[in-house]
Amino acid sequence: MSISNLIIFLCIYFLTELRAQHEICSRHTCHQPTCRCPAHSIPGNIRPEKVPQMILIAFDDAVNWDNWKYYLRLFPPDGRRKNPNGCPISSTFFVSHNFTDYCMVRKLHARGMEIGDHSVTHKLPRLWWTEANKSEMQYEVLNQRRNLADLAHIPLEDIRGWRSPFLQPAGDDLFSVLYENNFTYDATMTYSFPKNLYSPVLWPFTLDFGYTLVCNIARCPQEKYPGMWILPVVVLMDYREQKPCAYVDDCANMPREKNEAYQMLWKNFLRNYRSNRAPLYLNLHSPWLNTEYQLDAMDEFIEKLTSFDDVYIVTVSQALQWQMNPTPLDQIKDFKPFQCPTFEANIEDKKKCTFTFKHSTAVDDHNKQSTQEESKTNHFAKNNQEKVSKVEGAREKETQVDYDKARRIHTNVNNRVHSSENDFFDEDNNKELDTGGIHHHHSHKTHKPWFLKGDAPRLIPHITFSSFYYFVLLCLYS
Repeated sequence: MSISNLIIFLCIYFLTELRAQHEICSRHTCHQPTCRCPAHSIPGNIRPEKVPQMILIAFDDAVNWDNWKYYLRLFPPDGRRKNPNGCPISSTFFVSHNFTDYCMVRKLHARGMEIGDHSVTHKLPRLWWTEANKSEMQYEVLNQRRNLADLAHIPLEDIRGWRSPFLQPAGDDLFSVLYENNFTYDATMTYSFPKNLYSPVLWPFTLDFGYTLVCNIARCPQEKYPGMWILPVVVLMDYREQKPCAYVDDCANMPREKNEAYQMLWKNFLRNYRSNRAPLYLNLHSPWLNTEYQLDAMDEFIEKLTSFDDVYIVTVSQALQWQMNPTPLDQIKDFKPFQCPTFEANIEDKKKCTFTFKHSTAVDDHNKQSTQEESKTNHFAKNNQEKVSKVEGAREKETQVDYDKARRIHTNVNNRVHSSENDFFDEDNNKELDTGGIHHHHSHKTHKPWFLKGDAPRLIPHITFSSFYYFVLLCLYS
């Protein structure tokens, strides 16, 4: 190859490389409030001690008599459990259709809870969700959003988030539906780091430059969806600090008594609180609370968090609003998305609707408020038996979900999450994050930074203006 041809080749390479650099998500190409790169750095460059530690407790599946008493206990309707600004704590519920009591959903929403979309059928097998096409996903996403709007009387604009059953994404067949129908965020995509209790946690990010992380569970989206947020399903560490868990209730090492359950929650909280204060993602299914000592541990954990003056138990949407407008702690009480101007104690009582009949297999409710609701339900059942029978008959005809099998499937999904490993990446300096010499209890393989997934090693890591200028001169000379 002649010198002139070599120079032309290099010029083409530099031009291609320069264009590629402009397409990479970075602080130069992605700007708040609508764009965020996957990173562990704190939004707004706020110092960790000035960041409100947000706790995002998210429940999946149906809302009914099997779990109603837990929600009354953990999130009291009188609002006595408060964040530091005086507003009641809140949570996010990803609700599926089968077996859901929409009157209960309506009351949760009135209490300040966020209601998300979790599909109509929640059908098995799990692989159906992998192979679902766009029209099938439209049915699952849009029909359930309509159910929540029509049956629970929730404004469409309040239904902002989606989570796929079994954390199983359907690639662009799913994300195009979410994007075209103005969903704000997805809470499906799993992220299998950190593998210990000493490293920072990934903040939510957008798909302006596509999904650039390792695809733990196929199919991941391939296209770009500007302004659409990903709430990553970041793993927790079990109480033994040995194995990660995608869900609180899917740990391979399950706690055996209250203190072990409490310590699992507490240690994961400290991981976030003492590092970059990314939101603590606590994803779970209500059957985990069927075990009394686990319910007691969660109850005590939430009570403990409300004693902090820098911890906020909020919904996913509230956390994303903070990230779009990072506000330090000394100004947080004036932060409107965290405020509650319309809340009043037991406001849900003003939402007039009737609970479904409490079937004989439902867990007994010892909570006084729940007992009052049960009395109302029994009165309804006595005077409207024919209507109740029709409701129950309709529910029996719906798709039956084997929840025991579903739990096993969640465990299999969790194992798939465990099998994928990545490295931390800092968007500000394109280097692996320094762990500060902290000894890691659990070693793991070293891979290329996940942010460069799919990229070949760069012959020339960075193009400066001066080097590009000289090559342009060489090109012109040649």
